[in-house]
Amino acid sequence: MKNLIRSFKRFLGGSPEAEETAPASFLPESAEIREETPEAANTRFLSEIVSRSIHLSELAHSQAQAGDIDAAIETARGIGSSLFYASALREIAIAQARAGHISEAIETIRRIDDPDDQKEALKHFSAVQSGPAAAIASHAMNAAMEAIEEIRDEKSLSEKAWRSVMDMAEAGDFTAAVQSAREIRDPAWRSWALQEIATAQAKARDFSAALNSASGISKALYRSWAYRDIAVGQAEAGQIEAAVDTARRVEDPEDREQAMAAIEKHTEQPDE
Repeated sequence: MKNLIRSFKRFLGGSPEAEETAPASFLPESAEIREETPEAANTRFLSEIVSRSIHLSELAHSQAQAGDIDAAIETARGIGSSLFYASALREIAIAQARAGHISEAIETIRRIDDPDDQKEALKHFSAVQSGPAAAIASHAMNAAMEAIEEIRDEKSLSEKAWRSVMDMAEAGDFTAAVQSAREIRDPAWRSWALQEIATAQAKARDFSAALNSASGISKALYRSWAYRDIAVGQAEAGQIEAAVDTARRVEDPEDREQAMAAIEKHTEQPDE
């Protein structure tokens, strides 16, 4: 299951917003706790994200193909999966190219994480290769290809940096790991690295350091998981008040419920 979750982290890594700011608290005054295993909750949560992403991606495709580009862009903003977000952006870029909106199409292509979707979008620049727009289209093609290579290079470097950070964290050198993680340029890889560090620090019961690491996570999904893991660790350590405070920072309702379930369990059974 852990490998599945890690794969979906990569799968869900990109999002319409590269950087996000965490609100201070998400825990309602009265939180309803459902009895559900963490594994089942994670599976259901990911399934819901994928289902919603598929629906929104298909809607964005239809809107783009119908020429309603603004509506397609707005729909795409709600897609939580990087895979389906890239697919939606591909159709939007194609629609922009067909409409002659070259600079907008280039900008859209720059935001596509998947190289295959980028190439597919680029093919449609050939539609404006003839006539007065030929020179612009040729320049656009070259610029877009350069953008793809830049994205590939940056993501490759970020992945290598992430692996290095994981080695440091596994060796227990959290100070070096945090410093290196914060230097990772790609927001998804940086967020993933800091989440893994925060979780490892929580397991080591260095909760102050874990909270500090979690505070630097820009992606909401990873940030939510980090605070959840910290809250669970605090509950297991008997630090119930601190765990509740940390749970208030968990943005995703399902993750928050898991944290609160752990808190409730250890409140009722403090000796476990």
